[in-house]
Order: sequence, then C-alpha cells, then structure tokens
Amino acid sequence: MINEFITPVSEELRELASQLDQFSIGQNLRFEEEIQEKSLVFFGVKETRGGAENFNSEISFDGLRKQLYQLKKGHWHLPMYDLGDLHAGATREDTYFAFQKIQEELLALNCTLIILGGSANLAYPQFRSFDSKTHKVNLTCIDNRFRLGNDADQLNSHNYLSKIITTEPHSLFEFTQLGYQTYFVAQEELDLMEHLNFDVKRLGILMESMEEAEPELRNSDMVVMNLEAIQCSDFRSTIELSPNGFNSREICALSRYAGINNKVQSFGVYNFKAKNIPSDDLLVAEILWYFMEGKNHATDTIAWDESESFETFYVQIPEQDLIFYRNITTDQWWLELQEMNEIERLGRQPIPCSHLDYEKSLKGEIPERWWKSYKKLY
Repeated sequence: MINEFITPVSEELRELASQLDQFSIGQNLRFEEEIQEKSLVFFGVKETRGGAENFNSEISFDGLRKQLYQLKKGHWHLPMYDLGDLHAGATREDTYFAFQKIQEELLALNCTLIILGGSANLAYPQFRSFDSKTHKVNLTCIDNRFRLGNDADQLNSHNYLSKIITTEPHSLFEFTQLGYQTYFVAQEELDLMEHLNFDVKRLGILMESMEEAEPELRNSDMVVMNLEAIQCSDFRSTIELSPNGFNSREICALSRYAGINNKVQSFGVYNFKAKNIPSDDLLVAEILWYFMEGKNHATDTIAWDESESFETFYVQIPEQDLIFYRNITTDQWWLELQEMNEIERLGRQPIPCSHLDYEKSLKGEIPERWWKSYKKLY
C-alpha cells in the first residue's frame, strides 16, 4: 500500500546519505527496505490546498533532508526510515485518502510517524488514521491559534479542530493546546475550551517555565506542531509570519518533550513552505532530531508496581491529602487521583504533573492539574 502512494527519496539524496560518516543520521537511515515494527518512520506530504494561500503544491523537503541527514544520531536504538514524499493528489480528498491509508499501515506495525507537511488541515486525516487503532485519542496541538472555524465548510487549516471535535466517530478523549496567543483568540473560543474541559496554555505562561509543557505532552497519542507558532525572527519558512511566538530553543524543547512521551505515535509538523533559507531548513531538521532523541529515550511502559523505580511523597493539606510520585530514572512527576464513587475509592489513576505542582502543594495549594482531572472524572 505504501509503495503505491509514496515517491521514494531521490538517488541524489541517498548518495549524499551514503557518503556521510557512520555517526550521522543519513548513514543510519533505511529507505525502501521492509519496515520493522516499532520503528521511527519519516515522510513528507506535499499538500498545500486548504491553507491560508494555495501556494505551489510542489513544495520541496529536500533542502531540509540534506540538513537532517548530516546531524549526528545520539545513543539511539530505534530503526529509522525515510520513505520519501506523498505528492498531492488530483483533489484534496485523494491526498487525504492516501495519507490516511499510509498511516494506518504504519500504525498497525506500532511505528512512530514523523510527518512533515504543507497545509495544517493535514492534521485531520492524521487524527482519523487512529480510527483503525483506538477509540480514544489524546491530542496536543502546538499552535498560536485555535483552529475552530466553521465545521460546515470544507476542511481547511482554520477549521480542522472543529472537524475533529464534531465529526463521527467522536474519538477525541483529551485535548491540549500549547502556545496560543491571546490576541488571535476570541473569548468565546476560550469559553468553549473551558466548557469542554480542554487544557490550554498561553504562550506567555509557558515562556516563564517551558518545563511545565512536559506534563501536558506526556499522555499524547498524537502531536501537531504548526510552524507558524515560531516567531518570525527565528523562522520564516512558513505562511503567516508572526513577530511573537516560540523561539528556536523553546520549539526544540517542546519537540523533545513530545518525543520522550512513551505513548506518542504520530508527530505532524505543518505549514512548511520551502524558501531556500538554510537556517530554516536546519531548524526544522533540529526539531525532528529532538523528537527522535526523545523517542529513543522514552521508557516503554511505566511499572507502577516496581516501587524501586519511584519515590513517593505524601502531602497533607486541609482540602485533600495528595500523593506524588517521582520517576527516579526520568525525573518525571505524577499526582495520584483516586477514582471514587459515593461510597468508596475505586482505584488509583496517576496523572502527569511537575515538580512545581509538588512545591505548590507544600504551600497548601491544590494543583490546577488535580482540579482539571477531577472535573473530567466527575
């Protein structure tokens, strides 16, 4: 199925990869070999229709590939593939169909997908590819706007979130948005996010402590990164440039947080518009590198019954006794949420949190993450 739709990487790029040293990503990439289970699989999607402007659909990811191939791999163990590019079909729907089928085949092999695409509406078929795998999807978007346009319109880069929320099957379980900028967001949209119990973090709040983004990404099955979320002084190879946004270091940190999550299986990076700016190509290559770095250091499973893997902290405050766990290996923090009915406790449900949440609890505050999760359960 994959070979029917995707155009493989050019011979020129493969020759470049073969001539690099043994420590480079290019030298360790696989191209048209049979794909192993639990691999990292990269491919491009050359679809641009439905974006802010219908720019040239024959966008090129080759400049970016040249930068990516030359980066050095870390202490990595996961097999890596570059499948090539999916070219735009005769219609958008043709592209969406092929895109979804490719993903379904790769997800069935428990691979982790790294997708580079044109218009951000590709996030919708990225989401729908999970229909064949699970009925509950945790989605995180890194974006400067909510994409809550009219869901009655044709799918586009401004309404794909509305489509995800309203279109059957309704498989969106948890949604998180990181980096929204208030002047791009209507108050009614914020009210809707609050009503739906979604977790949204403003750019300014995250910039005070980027580490607070890691717990938000930890339970994600799928992550969408819109390159328009980067400030234009650091990155110009996108459509709608903005003077404010994440800087190059912050966006790479978010990418690593996305990768180190052991649940994530799909990472989409959208709104790339090749402008032959080498530093921009290198920044996107570094974003992909940090995701791969994180994924290679993610723990396979969390063994809650192995007490030697965790430190446990008990905090007594008037409203609620709290129990925190710290993973000794990863330094990740968790907060226990007791599932209850009216009579008894039903079980333990650890939720991701941060060291800052623990510090706040020592001052007598119940962390906001506890309240958010409590409201979702009750």
